[in-house]
Amino acid sequence: NEVPGGWNGSWTSKFLTVPEKTNYARTTSSFEVQEFINVLKWNSPNVSVINMFTSGLRKVGSAVVLANPRVTTPEEARASGKPVIYLQGNIHPPEAEAKEALLMLMREILFGKKKNLLNDLIIICCPCFNVDGNDTWSTNDGTPHFLGTRTNALNFDLNRDAIKLETIEVNGLYRTIFNRWDPVLIYDGHAMGRIRHGYAIVYATSTVPAAHPEPRNYVFHTMFPSLRGSVRKNFGLEVFTHCDFDTENWPPTVWSHDKAAWTTEAKFVAAAYGLRNRMTILAETPGYPDFQRKIYAHYALISEILGFSAKHGKEMVKICQDADKDVVDKVLGKAESGELKNFIEGKYESWGKIDLLAYQKNEGLLIPGTSVRARSSAEALGKPELIPNVEHLTKPVGTREATVPRGYLIPSGLGFVADKLRLQNVKVEVLAKPVRAAGEEFIIDKLLKLPRSGYQMVKLEGGF
Repeated sequence: NEVPGGWNGSWTSKFLTVPEKTNYARTTSSFEVQEFINVLKWNSPNVSVINMFTSGLRKVGSAVVLANPRVTTPEEARASGKPVIYLQGNIHPPEAEAKEALLMLMREILFGKKKNLLNDLIIICCPCFNVDGNDTWSTNDGTPHFLGTRTNALNFDLNRDAIKLETIEVNGLYRTIFNRWDPVLIYDGHAMGRIRHGYAIVYATSTVPAAHPEPRNYVFHTMFPSLRGSVRKNFGLEVFTHCDFDTENWPPTVWSHDKAAWTTEAKFVAAAYGLRNRMTILAETPGYPDFQRKIYAHYALISEILGFSAKHGKEMVKICQDADKDVVDKVLGKAESGELKNFIEGKYESWGKIDLLAYQKNEGLLIPGTSVRARSSAEALGKPELIPNVEHLTKPVGTREATVPRGYLIPSGLGFVADKLRLQNVKVEVLAKPVRAAGEEFIIDKLLKLPRSGYQMVKLEGGF
């Protein structure tokens, strides 16, 4: 739970966040987020605000554009030549740490020691994405004393809607940020439960096998090792990949994305965005440290991500642009003949053996004299064990592929499908006159309904 004294600077009262004002006993409401954004607007010439959506409970989800000189449109951002970075917190309100870290970072970028980041970057911050869930309060064991609920007002898990796009919130994100500003990198902040690894925060990138591999390879093989070193050097924290291990057996032998619910599917926002040939990072703190420590961990990692991006932004943009060109060239050159294939399913294989920081035990204990289960066992507050020769099961590998066609013909009666594709930034044209084309039709043999996380999922069985 230790953090360095004065790590968040010294600020006058108007610039303090709710946790700072309450000794980290409270987290910020959606209205208090708006109040904080208003303070930034009134005290800096480098702020513009995007209202991404109005929620089911009529609350505005806001994103803040930080730029020097100020920009208010994607066209101005592109003209600047600076890469755009999108940072998001609170898609799951019980995981409020990234929300608070982003408020502090916006303050530091505009008025503190991180002003220089705006020399090289345009930074868009959405501290409180799930505004309705944020304000559906319940008591919490530990700090903060009150937290929101995971889902939105309609009981949808917003981080399962990246492909279906059925929620107001995720539709707004795609419409106003992803499709218009085209960030080269996005960050999505989370927290895990009472896990037993020994890291202050863990990270993952998109591992959808259908996505072009070069953006994710750059994040995993170039960016992550650099972040691991700089976070350790500048903030004194150990960070590593977002995984977990089999808690039934000790010592662990496998460190796997699967165990931490990360997947080769594209249902998560930070997974699906990789399908656009862009870079993504999801990061999660352990759930059991106190609130300030978890905020500090997100603050540290995001700080180093921004520092890396400021230094290597043009390289990052080129990798993504090259991936775009490669995909287009392959479709134009191979799709019409039926030669072009891509993956529709995947799994994880090992990159090799690693040494892992882990705890054998991490029990939640009652604080004496209370009914609050917020203490950790002594083992989990000390130095973790270093476990050698653990398989690092995070390498995405395609297991099933399909032919990529030159295009699709959509009947006019299925216009809603075209609208959904456009929201995913897929180009859909309306034919001006009748045409004749040869192709294949998918014949549905069976329709299976699979309700998950509030969504009515459907699986179609059949063939072309």
